[in-house]
Amino acid sequence: MADEKTPDEGAVEKAGRWIADLAEKVMVNGVGPITGSVAWAEDRLSRRQGADYRASDDDERRSPEDMKDDIDAVVARLIKESVAAAGTQGFVTGLGGLLTAGVTIPANVAASITVNMRMAGAIAHLRGWDIRDPHVRTVAMMLAIGMSAQSVLASFGVKVGQKFGEQMIKKIPITVIRAINKKAGTHLVAKYGTKRAAITLAKGVPILGGIVGGAVDAGSTAVIGRATDKALRGDILQAEEPE
Repeated sequence: MADEKTPDEGAVEKAGRWIADLAEKVMVNGVGPITGSVAWAEDRLSRRQGADYRASDDDERRSPEDMKDDIDAVVARLIKESVAAAGTQGFVTGLGGLLTAGVTIPANVAASITVNMRMAGAIAHLRGWDIRDPHVRTVAMMLAIGMSAQSVLASFGVKVGQKFGEQMIKKIPITVIRAINKKAGTHLVAKYGTKRAAITLAKGVPILGGIVGGAVDAGSTAVIGRATDKALRGDILQAEEPE
């Protein structure tokens, strides 16, 4: 039948739904032993600022630009903590088992994606993006799985160099967001459907690879953290012109 899906198409759609659901769980609510992105980011910011800290819903809270030094320091700490978590075999293995029902993503890969997802969501939040919005969350999700900022822009039909900020993202129909989530599913199936799993960033930097004995190369998490922070600084998605 014409509307019958091939197994690959079904796997892509399933992976797309899985990654979008995982993004919501991890960034908004937390999953298993880890807290959500917002709670984690706010906790680390409050430790940094002490008595000067104001909650995100406090009218007296300063803007991300006015807290730049504090946020830079907290983002660096979040990346460092995420690298440590990604490199801890027991943590990664235990977490992965909670996440992979119904998908063919290896448990250790799913766990490393979760660690990176929480990190990307926390960075986005601190930089002033509203990750409770599914549109914005999709952007953070795509960066978290290793897609370059250029690829994220292309998925939204935007050319590098064009201004593409949060308010524009929020105007995109949710049906388009679902289609973009499917692209993320395609990315996952293509990269993790083989025994040698690796995602490649722009300029050929391999990340989420180097899986040896169930342990994920934690260096990949640092790459994703830095790339996410660079892309989400300010209110416009930042991407470099391709060389």
